[in-house]
Amino acid sequence: MTAQGGEFDYATIGEMVAARAGLGAKPFLWIDGECLTYARAHDRSASFANGLRDLGVRHGDVVATFMHNSLDGVCLWFALAGIGAIRAGLNVSLRESDLAYTLRDCTADVLVIEEELLGSYLPLRAAAGITREILAGREETARALGMMHISALAAAPSADPGVEVRADDPAGIVYTGGTTGMPKGVLVSHRYHMAFGGRYREVAQPQATDVMYDCGHLFHLAQLGVIGPMYAGITSVMSRWFSVGGIWDVINRHGVTLVHLPGTMLGPIVDRTPSDGGPDHQVRLGLGIATGQIRRSVRDAFESRFGFPLLEVYAQSEMGALLCSERLGARRRGSSGQAYGWAEIQVVDEFDRPVPAGTEGEIVTRPTRPGTFMIGYFNKPEATCEAWRNLWHHTGDIGFLDEDGYLYVRGRKAHWVRRRGENISALEVEHVIDQHPRVACSAVVGVPAELGDEDVKAYVVAAAGEPAEAAEIIAWCGERLAYFKVPRYVEFVTELPRTATKGDIQRNVLRARGIGAAWDRDAADLCA
Repeated sequence: MTAQGGEFDYATIGEMVAARAGLGAKPFLWIDGECLTYARAHDRSASFANGLRDLGVRHGDVVATFMHNSLDGVCLWFALAGIGAIRAGLNVSLRESDLAYTLRDCTADVLVIEEELLGSYLPLRAAAGITREILAGREETARALGMMHISALAAAPSADPGVEVRADDPAGIVYTGGTTGMPKGVLVSHRYHMAFGGRYREVAQPQATDVMYDCGHLFHLAQLGVIGPMYAGITSVMSRWFSVGGIWDVINRHGVTLVHLPGTMLGPIVDRTPSDGGPDHQVRLGLGIATGQIRRSVRDAFESRFGFPLLEVYAQSEMGALLCSERLGARRRGSSGQAYGWAEIQVVDEFDRPVPAGTEGEIVTRPTRPGTFMIGYFNKPEATCEAWRNLWHHTGDIGFLDEDGYLYVRGRKAHWVRRRGENISALEVEHVIDQHPRVACSAVVGVPAELGDEDVKAYVVAAAGEPAEAAEIIAWCGERLAYFKVPRYVEFVTELPRTATKGDIQRNVLRARGIGAAWDRDAADLCA
């Protein structure tokens, strides 16, 4: 049972799944050769829902899932939504303290875990606080560990579980990357998901015969592979784990016409695709890149090479995907497009005062439709209030709006260094350093300067073979960057600290190290 109403086609995820069951044998989702039809998605998720009810899961309970992309993972998502429970998807890369923290933070006492991931969970099992465990894997393994097997859920009746669920009820917890501290759980509602479905249909303009490919993961909500296609009634394709080398085989095998490709994947796809002719694909449109993450030249090279447009979108988990987007026929170079009525967007200074068009500042936004942003950070009211100060969601991103309201994103606030009144993009400096032939990768942060503001410090991981010297790195930058962007400090490290969730550089950790024992360009100049 669901509460009807609202401006979207459906009020809740469960209502959408039930309505789309009428598409019957039409393929809804392919994952690595296995197919889930629309009818099967409804029936299996209903069985799972009743099985979870029999287990004691109730409206408002949190259930954690620790699984790779799978058809059962999608049905569990729908099942939990159908009984008003909250799905907390855990990143399959989590280990040790990261996994323990997330399990405690989400407060789940039910865990659905894939057998392949037991090695990460079992050492923490005694202290994890999980009282009911469900295994997706071999039944003998479940018996040996004293866990319920997922087949017990599937054996329950596929009747409507009979739980009233409303559009504004919580439906999921998605964990942020934690680039500025420990990951925060973003609590989102059913209406949040339905708003995504509406935005997806506006941006992609899907037709009944379209096939969507999403390279994302279910623990990141994967709305472009699940919610958007089901809302539109089309077929979707995902993989258990994204493979740069195998992407065109998957796209061609399924006749994919729409793709989701985050910007960080474009370069590797171009590099790994043979240069003696592009793949024979049917793709007409791509979604999901983000300015501030990649160089425009990478996007240009991709579009030229593969012959279809990539529509820029701007989003965060807190705001919902596709909040701001380009549209075919309304593209401006370097822009992420407009919000098209889905939200208000401003750019503000350090005191939250709006700045003129063309002036960079922090991007802040708020919804024009109730319930389409996050409910808040799960069990973190102070963090929620901080993000929503002055009644605007503070994105932590730097950018500007032009005179016509087109948004241009320059990067994360955490990625910028302010030196003697000049704003410096850490990503720009890193790009230059990473081009050095004896550098594997780098990270740039600001450290306290004697005269106020910050000095630029570069952490450098040397490539295999003969390592570069600090002075050589500085000279390299000096030939390619404005003088004020050239690092003062260089510290060589064997690896960069990264988040378990997305593999983002933990710049807060690097900043906390301060100057340390880094090589100092100014001191070297004095000695010379």
